[in-house]
Amino acid sequence: MWLSSCRSCGSCSLPAAQHLEESTPKMSSTPAPRDITSHMSSSALLAAQLSGERTPATSSSAVPEVAQESGQMEELVELQLVEEVRLEKLFWEQKAQRGLDEVTLDTFFKLFDMWIQLYRLNKCREVLEEVVPVCEAKGGNWHIKAIQALAFTVWKQSNFALAAELFQKIEALVGPSAALCENMGHTYSSLGNYPKASEYFRMGLEILNQEDQSGRTVGDRAGMLLGLGLIEDRQGHHQEALTAVQESQDLYRARANGKPSSLIAKAGMSVAKILLKIAASESDAAKKRSMEEEAVRLGEENVAIFEVTCGADSPLTASALKGLGEAYKRRGRREDAIKAYAKAYLLEALKDSFDLVSVMEVHNELFDAHLAQITAGVGIDRKAFKSYLSTVEKVLARVKLMPQDANAGAYYKAAGEFMAFAEDYAGADMLLTEAIRLFKAERHDKEELVGRLIVTCQELKDFCTKQLAAACAGGSSGSSSSRGSRKKKGGR
Repeated sequence: MWLSSCRSCGSCSLPAAQHLEESTPKMSSTPAPRDITSHMSSSALLAAQLSGERTPATSSSAVPEVAQESGQMEELVELQLVEEVRLEKLFWEQKAQRGLDEVTLDTFFKLFDMWIQLYRLNKCREVLEEVVPVCEAKGGNWHIKAIQALAFTVWKQSNFALAAELFQKIEALVGPSAALCENMGHTYSSLGNYPKASEYFRMGLEILNQEDQSGRTVGDRAGMLLGLGLIEDRQGHHQEALTAVQESQDLYRARANGKPSSLIAKAGMSVAKILLKIAASESDAAKKRSMEEEAVRLGEENVAIFEVTCGADSPLTASALKGLGEAYKRRGRREDAIKAYAKAYLLEALKDSFDLVSVMEVHNELFDAHLAQITAGVGIDRKAFKSYLSTVEKVLARVKLMPQDANAGAYYKAAGEFMAFAEDYAGADMLLTEAIRLFKAERHDKEELVGRLIVTCQELKDFCTKQLAAACAGGSSGSSSSRGSRKKKGGR
């Protein structure tokens, strides 16, 4: 439950209402609903081939992450969008005319490649509900393809436990392979089972070594190194992690041969994040600056690559923008950080697989960036907060479809705070009222923490009420003065 990890805004203990009154707001940032893994953006790494050349049974419909000399489509989003339209039309026509026979299924798995690359996760899941039983009945290669497609889909939807079950099912059917070990490693890493993740990554590397000796390498050494680097990072071994992920990115660059590849950016996000971690404890000012500047360079490259390969509205672009915002913030480029976070916030609000945790994280980062501006004496940028209200409304529309519990209340509180800064006091009052109601319904073992949140909401709600009353009084006074003026003129 998010309440167990409620974070404050740091040194400030003043309520939001008092900050608004003083025009130097430093209210507590709303907590994310739960703790999550920090590399969710790397989920598409599971698109690696599940050793398709090893045996006929493991032939895969894996996502075409990198352009191939064999004529595979170049990884450019505009080309993928055109192909998506063509394949969708063909698939639905074939399904209507032929049912889910092998010709139709072959078209579907080609379409799946486009959908998974473009993060059409709801579409993937919906059609797979019908496709998987059909393929299971056919058995053999069709069965493996369907299980793998479902595993990739639920992984990208952050259902890592189910993904692990599905990959284990594939392992039981066809045995271990380098790519399957990589997928299992990333899955256990996301589940927080680092020893098991490391076991699978190392097993995969051993299989790769055996393949190298036989001259028939099939697996992905770059993906394996990236996975091991992430494990080292999560265990606090940042230098070892940096070495692994940099080598991984070098391999991806060589493979892409000068063409855009999302895998370069996925590795680049990890490199940038680890550089910032190392820089945080670096005592040498020149080295610290160099690492932070490199993180900025990589961050800008990551965003540019994802925009070209996955689309400007891709969840991967959102994750890259968030990482870029952090790099800008570390270099003191607060205005650039705000722009990056604001774009990421909108993309998180729009993405197919909505995740309130990710929304809350970038919401908090955006607010903290504004807080840094205010602390520096810039003042409240009310125009910026007003520009965020359209994004807030998009998130609210989706949160209202979720269970109305304290998690929803957390966002209502956060949205209410933004509305207050945008001077939409009526909207803020309504959301804070609902947040208070949901917090009061929270279980009693969180009573102390809930109580503090309710107090914060109530204080800001009281402030909004005062502002509305003042505006109303000012309007009435203005109207009376206007009427008196007109009467005086009429009496002359």
